[in-house]
Amino acid sequence: MVASLALVLAAGGAGYAAGQVGTRDIAKDAIVSSKVKDGSLQPADLGPAVARTLQVRAYASVVVSPAYALDTTRTKGVATVTRPDTGVYCLTLSDDKLDVATTAPVVSVDWDNSSGTNLAAYLSKSAFECPEGTDLGVRTFSFRAGKPFRPANTVAFTLLVP
Repeated sequence: MVASLALVLAAGGAGYAAGQVGTRDIAKDAIVSSKVKDGSLQPADLGPAVARTLQVRAYASVVVSPAYALDTTRTKGVATVTRPDTGVYCLTLSDDKLDVATTAPVVSVDWDNSSGTNLAAYLSKSAFECPEGTDLGVRTFSFRAGKPFRPANTVAFTLLVP
């Protein structure tokens, strides 16, 4: 009985102490990554500046079959895509305040919606070969062993703009 009473008091005391620890009680830099449970922090737990940095402000899925187009169910913040030449895609963002020169956009081949092997998609922040007003250009290529690379219209891709 004494042991049970001691156990109840010890458990209750720890719970009481945990409820009394506040922000001011934690020393600067005392909480490090190894002390935080994976998946326990949400964007709202971070400061507003950090949460904004982690957001993707625009993204697009460009499909090529049956014709090149934006997959509107997987696109946000990108208004248009054009293809003025083989393997040249020109994208215009819908937010004119988003300056791609101050971000690090990323493009990747969408293998499930492309045809062929040894495919590549490259970002062109300068939008070379695109019409005036284009925000980003993407170049797509197909490679074959022993042959020079060539622009290709068979490469679907995904674009992210942080």
